[in-house]
Amino acid sequence: MKYLFKSIVIFSVLLATSALAGPSAKFAATYTKGIGLGSVAVINDATADASTFDFDAGYTLARIKVPQDKELLVGVSADIGLVTDTSIKGKEGGAAKAIAGAGAGVVVFAVPVGSHGSDAIAEPGFVILNSRVQALSATLGGVIDACSVVDDLGNVECTFTDEEIGLALATMSANHFNFVLPDMDQGEYDLVAFFVTGAGASVNIDEASVSDGGSVSASAYALAFIGKTMVTVQQVRAAKGGIIDADIVEP
Repeated sequence: MKYLFKSIVIFSVLLATSALAGPSAKFAATYTKGIGLGSVAVINDATADASTFDFDAGYTLARIKVPQDKELLVGVSADIGLVTDTSIKGKEGGAAKAIAGAGAGVVVFAVPVGSHGSDAIAEPGFVILNSRVQALSATLGGVIDACSVVDDLGNVECTFTDEEIGLALATMSANHFNFVLPDMDQGEYDLVAFFVTGAGASVNIDEASVSDGGSVSASAYALAFIGKTMVTVQQVRAAKGGIIDADIVEP
């Protein structure tokens, strides 16, 4: 009996080791190591209203097999960099606004491999992982360059050089969000994480201030990029009523 017990224990350990060493359909992951996407928008020294926008998109995917009526839990992580820079220069009452915005987001969906099932978007749909909008407004009087007496009454006239004000921000952050695909049909799926970046810049010149003798120009710069990413997919079984489309309830 003792030797039989030992044999059963050894067999169980070997079986467990073999199961761990073999491929598993319950977990999948894919990752990237460098900058994959980037959007940039630039306006330099505009003296009239102007705007520009840039967009970029790309995807990664992981493949997993799913039994009938199982759920997929998908985690998406990404390094996201945002840079925004706005500046205004002018004199004698010139006024303007410069706006720079940048952001990145992701949507996850499952694509059946072969002919089974149909595409499904993971809840809660498109998610903004990081974004920023920076707005700078200024009315500038200028810097006095020189003054001189222009008549016998002592009246003085001065010349001005441009006064300039600027604001720049740069951020690099790691962001994560969980997605879920409930009640999946049996089969093999490609889990696609579709990433997007966007950058926009705009300038608004106060024409009234220019008409009154002021001069002004404005610049705006925006950059958004996605660096390293990780997408993990787990086959799970949700508790009954465990996946709920709910509203936030105030206490």
